[in-house]
Amino acid sequence: MKKSAAIIIAVFSVMIFACNNKQEKTTATSPTIKSKNTDSFNLAFDNVLAQYDSLKTAFINWDTVAINKSATVLEQQLLNVPYEQIKDDEQATKANSIAQNAAGAVHNISSQDSISNKRRIFYTASESIYNLAKAVDYDKAILYHKKCPMAFNGDQEGWWFSESKKIDNPYFGKFHPKYKNAMLTCGSVEDSVDNMQ
Repeated sequence: MKKSAAIIIAVFSVMIFACNNKQEKTTATSPTIKSKNTDSFNLAFDNVLAQYDSLKTAFINWDTVAINKSATVLEQQLLNVPYEQIKDDEQATKANSIAQNAAGAVHNISSQDSISNKRRIFYTASESIYNLAKAVDYDKAILYHKKCPMAFNGDQEGWWFSESKKIDNPYFGKFHPKYKNAMLTCGSVEDSVDNMQ
């Protein structure tokens, strides 16, 4: 009886091992998702998104030096994306136009004297870059479009986006003169760019 139980356990263990091995092999050989855009395009656009995130973080931290620095780099990165690599000519032309507008908005952030004015232009730049991600069919990550209903004067909305659903409000940030960091999580996810397949 003990011998039979030992044999059954051994056979069962071998079956589990075989199933796990098969599953690992299946996972390892499953095809990777192919992007609609070229690798060089995606690399350049990922740099734009990373720099946008740095700019957003600088606003959260009320750091005007970092805001100006990030804006300068972001402007250049927006212009360095090879939009001509988009296969559809009309789509490439549209993307290039949106990128030019976004770069112009980002350029204006540095010229503003107050962080409040910088935030107003950040809103414009955010919307342009989010629309650019839609225009190029960005498909390397999900971008969550977020809204703060009281970003300006307590009754005007401001928008931004990130690759996380977590609310990290750049319009109030961590060091607001009145609210301190109490409004950092104020806002909601309203939309997303999700072209991942």
